[in-house]
Amino acid sequence: MSHDETDQARRDFLVAGAGVVLAAGLPRAAWAADAPKPPADPPGTIPNKIVLAEKDPAMKPHSERPLTASVTAEYLGDDVTPTHRHFVRNNLLTPDFDEATHKVEIAGLVDKPMTLTVAELRSRFPAVTTQAMLECAGSGRTGYTPRPRGTPWPTTGGMSCSQWTGARLADVLRAAGVRADAVHVAFTGADFGALPTIPKVARSVPIAKAMEQHTLIAYGMNGGAIPKIHGHPMRVVVPSWAGSASIKWIGRIEVLPAPLKGPYMDASYRIPREPVEPGSKMPPDALMTEAWPVKSIITHPAPGAQVSRGKPMLIAGKAWAGEHDIARVELSFDEGRTWRNAQLNPAGDKYAWRTFSFAYTPARGGYTTVLARATDDAGNTQPLVAAWNPLGYFWNGWHRVGFTVTA
Repeated sequence: MSHDETDQARRDFLVAGAGVVLAAGLPRAAWAADAPKPPADPPGTIPNKIVLAEKDPAMKPHSERPLTASVTAEYLGDDVTPTHRHFVRNNLLTPDFDEATHKVEIAGLVDKPMTLTVAELRSRFPAVTTQAMLECAGSGRTGYTPRPRGTPWPTTGGMSCSQWTGARLADVLRAAGVRADAVHVAFTGADFGALPTIPKVARSVPIAKAMEQHTLIAYGMNGGAIPKIHGHPMRVVVPSWAGSASIKWIGRIEVLPAPLKGPYMDASYRIPREPVEPGSKMPPDALMTEAWPVKSIITHPAPGAQVSRGKPMLIAGKAWAGEHDIARVELSFDEGRTWRNAQLNPAGDKYAWRTFSFAYTPARGGYTTVLARATDDAGNTQPLVAAWNPLGYFWNGWHRVGFTVTA
């Protein structure tokens, strides 16, 4: 693509509302008065109001175009996140694809390129089901000071742990015959923006992660078909990595000799190699976002709840740690001066979150705060505040919930 073509594509990207301003979740009033208005959604897209009508009323939109929405921690107490509470993160529009005709192309450094429909994927490859964490890289962005630009995810928004059914990507790639010089595997979505020149959403992951047994080309979610907003008829699921790797509406999988180049690899979804001063720019040697760091949230009680003094109550929540397992979760009722170990439920699937609980009896009345921090099996512990980064990724600071103890 020439320099002029690149500039034009960038202008189209911004005009269509899929660029920095609306991706940041800013209201339309924040636009400059003379800014061009985005064009109407083209045929073959699903309006936001239809998507959101299928969701829990507790789900709050954070931006309209692209559509982003989530519930907060008190609605995430289920072991498996219900579909109607699974967070929404589009990069472009919501396409309306037909399962019977939609295909994924397997190409690049393979001996036998192929194209597969969902029916062919089902008939040719064993079906597997796994529960797995998916979380937007910007989840918790509002916890940072100063707040970076981007979707204003609350500190416990933009995360879910649903069940996914599909074919192992490794099985498909083996059938295609991956060549010895394969380094990365790129995923390109078939979704589209309001203008044809808007770049496709595309990310790549190292070949080892692509071949990991829990990485799927998924066609099922929570026992049913994948809803259209979550990637129908098929998507990639790369568990516990930044959610941008789990491309929805997958249209092409390409085996590459090097990491993919493009806006979703080189300009977005990057973090500093070393800590940077809050408010500074992204350094040139930044790294690609991969696995999420250790994190926990308190799902019960809800913020502002009222409980009775002298009566036992349950503190509960979830913890997860990217490529690692959870070793312990600790709670503090005195602003971090002392910590108590919570009880961990038995571990489930490799990339599923872990439920923790603690029986607590309030001894005195008034406002009480509980803090949670998790530690993984590599010795990594949640920090009080996550290290600031220019794009606001991987927030994993301590989660705090306040409640009132009544007489």
